[in-house]
Amino acid sequence: MNNEHLVEACRKAFTGFEANDKADLIAALADDVLFEFSDSLPYGGTYKGKEEFLAFWAHVYKEYEYFNYDLRAVVESDGYIFVPVVARAKTQTGFSMENEHLFLFKVSNGKIAYGRIYADTARGRDVLEGREPRRYPKLILS
Repeated sequence: MNNEHLVEACRKAFTGFEANDKADLIAALADDVLFEFSDSLPYGGTYKGKEEFLAFWAHVYKEYEYFNYDLRAVVESDGYIFVPVVARAKTQTGFSMENEHLFLFKVSNGKIAYGRIYADTARGRDVLEGREPRRYPKLILS
């Protein structure tokens, strides 16, 4: 099934960091969309319907001075859309992170019926707790 309108909505929503335009993506959500994010962060959980989806993002944005994305690709296959992105964010307390995320969307009847973000939640938790993201050295193999 061709969902070019959804692919294009993802491109607009996740391209160009400060230029992210999520209007078409939000319009493409099914009324009963189910959205999940790891509960290892304070705003994680399962959100049902557009209203809860929008409330989730409003809460996320309260934690950050900015939180933007830049697209790596949009891949559509077998009723799913995969969107790997680079996230750049700065918390209200001044800690910054750059992180890789993957958005997974399931399509039903030309709408996004399900979404999930896969992300490095440890890095997000570090900056929300007011510290620089922890980085560990590469394992030295002998």
